Amino acid sequence: MESEQTRPRRRHRSPWVTSAVAVAVLAAGGGGAYWASSDAGGIAPRASGGSGDATPEPLELDGATGGTGAELTVRGDLPDGPSSAAVQRPGSVSRAAVERLARALGVPGTVKSDHGAWKAGGTPDGGGPVLRVNKDAPGTWAYSYYGGKPRKSRAPAQDDLAVPAAEALRRAAPVFAALGLKGARTDASEVSGVLRTVTADPRVAGLPTHGWRSALQVASDGLLVTGHGMMAPLTRGDTYPVGSAKEALKLLERPGTGGDLGIGDCPTVVPKPSRAPGENPTLPQVLPCVPGAHRQMEVRKAEFGLSAQFVAGRQTLVPSWLFEVVQEGVTRPSVLAQPAVDPAYLRDAKASPAPSGTAAPAASTAKVESYRAEGTELTLRFWGGVCSDYTASADESGAVVKVKVTVVQKDPGKACIMIAERFSRTVRLDTPLGDRRVVDLSDGSTVPRK
Repeated sequence: MESEQTRPRRRHRSPWVTSAVAVAVLAAGGGGAYWASSDAGGIAPRASGGSGDATPEPLELDGATGGTGAELTVRGDLPDGPSSAAVQRPGSVSRAAVERLARALGVPGTVKSDHGAWKAGGTPDGGGPVLRVNKDAPGTWAYSYYGGKPRKSRAPAQDDLAVPAAEALRRAAPVFAALGLKGARTDASEVSGVLRTVTADPRVAGLPTHGWRSALQVASDGLLVTGHGMMAPLTRGDTYPVGSAKEALKLLERPGTGGDLGIGDCPTVVPKPSRAPGENPTLPQVLPCVPGAHRQMEVRKAEFGLSAQFVAGRQTLVPSWLFEVVQEGVTRPSVLAQPAVDPAYLRDAKASPAPSGTAAPAASTAKVESYRAEGTELTLRFWGGVCSDYTASADESGAVVKVKVTVVQKDPGKACIMIAERFSRTVRLDTPLGDRRVVDLSDGSTVPRK
């Protein structure tokens, strides 16, 4: 029997929405995993506020309510989805859960407590496999195999090739099982040199997820060399009324900065105007693009699920519509996640009252493209517009450093040319970065070192 949470308003579903997809195309987030803390039937429901008819507390979403300003074209009918759904809140990670993951990864030694995290493996010289997991929600885990040479491949002629996808999935299966990722969408299509990446997007409470991904890199000889995700147990939170895919699409199309389309995604390359004489000639002098006034994207698929959003500063899985979209000139599809919770139950955590008679500058976040670490200084690189100001911040927590670049328009009341430029901002850490992972708070993705 279907529950009230998952019962659709109408049973009609368009074939293009319900057809199977061979490869999961959810854009990579900050990694993630769902530790099964209940029976296969799902997490037991909890009444909002302690009673079935109580009004749930508003969700304080950190900037997730803005639009993209894009023109989204849908081919086919959009689904209605359920009438209500619950948020899923992460808790703390137990030593036993980390021990299971360590065994699956082949990390030797005892799991020990280390400054707010669980740690296993490692040698005095820094070699061997190492696993580190934050104790607190969302339980970010990071695995690396340091030092030592990869084992000899049984097929020497294949040493310079990535392991086949089927073999990579087989190697990753025990780790995903230890994380409780039964039924997750897996994909092993991404290859970089001799490394093949295997990802798993879990299903939580029977729903697909976005931004709660686990990922492993497999070397050509089958060795697991890196991995990351989130493994905190999830508890069902309050249940909220939710809107249809059509309503969510309207929110995405309105002007704003809620969706991350990537400013470098449009195909046109436009020269950047020259600067003052004597400017460093090594700096990039070519723009990735100048987006048009209306970016056009085609919606290929819409699915009701859960997306990772920051709720009152903590990552939470929020009922959302997941739109698979393709932009002209971009070959790889991506996903735009729009919270589906009735706007009457949302409260933007960034919102603050403006002085009487004035308009508060619109604040948003920029996607961090890469970073450079030198001692305790962390330099973040990103693309942005010339009519905005940028500030960077970092939150150090266990094995992860969470970074954010905040964007504020200099003069929101005036028109501004849509021209992109590469920027960098430097933040100072309490301790050197070391082997900690850098995560972008704007979308939960891992930032590459370059």
